Amino acid sequence: MKFKLFCSMIVAAASMISLSVSANNDPLLGQWKTIDDRTGYSLADVIISKDAKDRYMAKIVNVREVPGAVPQQNCTQCTGSLKDQPLVGLTMLKGLSSHPEKTNEFINGTLLDPISGKLYQARARLKNNGRHLAIHSRTEGAPVGRNMTWIKN
Repeated sequence: MKFKLFCSMIVAAASMISLSVSANNDPLLGQWKTIDDRTGYSLADVIISKDAKDRYMAKIVNVREVPGAVPQQNCTQCTGSLKDQPLVGLTMLKGLSSHPEKTNEFINGTLLDPISGKLYQARARLKNNGRHLAIHSRTEGAPVGRNMTWIKN
């Protein structure tokens, strides 16, 4: 009986180690500091995780105030079910998946700008040994878009 319990504990520990190692091998997972492309300020911290379909998503976990700007705690410019939702806990990036041919590139995401309430198509690339995430986003059909960088915490 003690032997079975001991073996079960070993298997459980090995499984946990295996899961943590595989999560650590994915450089996109974890906490990131967002940098606003218009002001240059860090507006929020997000945590990137994977959804049930193995696509990346980012939720806001902390909001910072920008000097001279009105503090914003809710998505006042959002529409539909996101209207006036608290920024902390809000999913601002979803559906991002690994590029099938290019390492460290990600495609097919949707990015929500919680300040303007606008939705953008997004793609991203890891840079600087996985320390920076360069995100390019644009509205559908727009010739130009926005470029921002997130920094891994």
